[in-house]
Amino acid sequence: MIKKILFFIIVLVTFSCSQEKDEAVMEEPNVDKGLSSFADSEPNNDVMLQAFWWDSYLDNKISLSGSLYNFVEEKLVELSNANIDVIWLPPPSEGEGMGYHPRELFNFNSNHGSEDELKSLLQLINNRKMHGMADLVLNHRIGTATWTDFTNPSWPCDAICSDDEGNTNPLAFGTRPCGDNDEGEQWEGARDLNHKSHSVQTGIKDYLSRLQELGFDSWRYDFVKGFPPKYVGEYNSSAPYYYSVGEYWDGNLDAIKYWIDGTDKTTSGVSAKKSSAFDFVLKYKLREAIVNLNYSVLNNSNKQFGLSSSNGYGDKSVTFLDNHDTGCINRSDCDNLFSNSTNQIRMGYAYLLTHPGIPMIWSYHYFFQDQTGELKKDINEFILLRKELLINANSLVEVLETNDGSSGLYVAKIDNKLLLKMGYGTYNPETSWKLKKSGIGYSIWTL
Repeated sequence: MIKKILFFIIVLVTFSCSQEKDEAVMEEPNVDKGLSSFADSEPNNDVMLQAFWWDSYLDNKISLSGSLYNFVEEKLVELSNANIDVIWLPPPSEGEGMGYHPRELFNFNSNHGSEDELKSLLQLINNRKMHGMADLVLNHRIGTATWTDFTNPSWPCDAICSDDEGNTNPLAFGTRPCGDNDEGEQWEGARDLNHKSHSVQTGIKDYLSRLQELGFDSWRYDFVKGFPPKYVGEYNSSAPYYYSVGEYWDGNLDAIKYWIDGTDKTTSGVSAKKSSAFDFVLKYKLREAIVNLNYSVLNNSNKQFGLSSSNGYGDKSVTFLDNHDTGCINRSDCDNLFSNSTNQIRMGYAYLLTHPGIPMIWSYHYFFQDQTGELKKDINEFILLRKELLINANSLVEVLETNDGSSGLYVAKIDNKLLLKMGYGTYNPETSWKLKKSGIGYSIWTL
């Protein structure tokens, strides 16, 4: 009898250990769970990840992978398991440094990796029903041997704005710019492109077609203050795409809306689908609320706390905390950091991933901010909760309470499905709301 009891105990312990081991294996990030069950063809349901940071191609954090493209490929199963939909990659063309001064647009061997590595990554992204977003630097280019000699593709002198500094500096050499005057803000680091030029327009459309052949289906437009929004409408209309977002870096909500609305037509006045924009207004307000404890900035009479909460613009808003420019990683010229505090970053993502707009996660936060892995785990749980509750870009927010100060708080109800409290004050919802997740400075309840 004793032997039988011992046998059953051994079996039970063995089964329990085996089960715990299996569960541990399933929690490993690179164990492939297959295609995300939430994958669909609706951008409004998406979560985006920016897959790079400043000078990431030089960073020893990816050196073992050989290139940024290989690094992202190695992480792709983990990102798919986390139900991330859109992967924003850096400028794909050969150019100076990070590629924000592109040189040869049609050469896709860059500091981020080879063309073959890029194709391999994009194929895997597409196979998982995810979307590869190309960073389009269309405002300016640099020459190959001189300031103005464009190669691959080569463009004539009318491709460069006549009021570009290359027209006046005797050290410029090369071709003398002969295009129209710049229609937007100038960029002194490279030659400003004349988008009225037939060569520029046809060349950019060819460029987008080549990017699609590589496997990209989405666009991020860099420095869109440099040229009128109608050109974004023109380029977006030249080929089918999944998603488009512009970097109109401004804290003025009306200015961002004006740019978005201006992308609704081509240069000839034909209707085009409006592009989205990054929600810099919300970024700045989240810093004021979470870091400076002024939660009331997320509550006002017209309910416009940013682009994402403005009527009719939720699906045109990409919400974020930091990116390669503002994140102050490998940069000395950076003054727009959201926060270095992991707890404050976690609170920020709790807001983004429970609120309208299309939330963007910065890969440096995701992979490297918290070496314990807890921040990544929390972000994954926020994403899953968002997907399960069908919270999307156009979800409705009802702000219930805001109080400023060290014991202040922000409380909001989203789609009548979820309650979020940020801050260190006390909030007790009705008993019908059940606590789903909580941490330092935030609590989430669902019905």
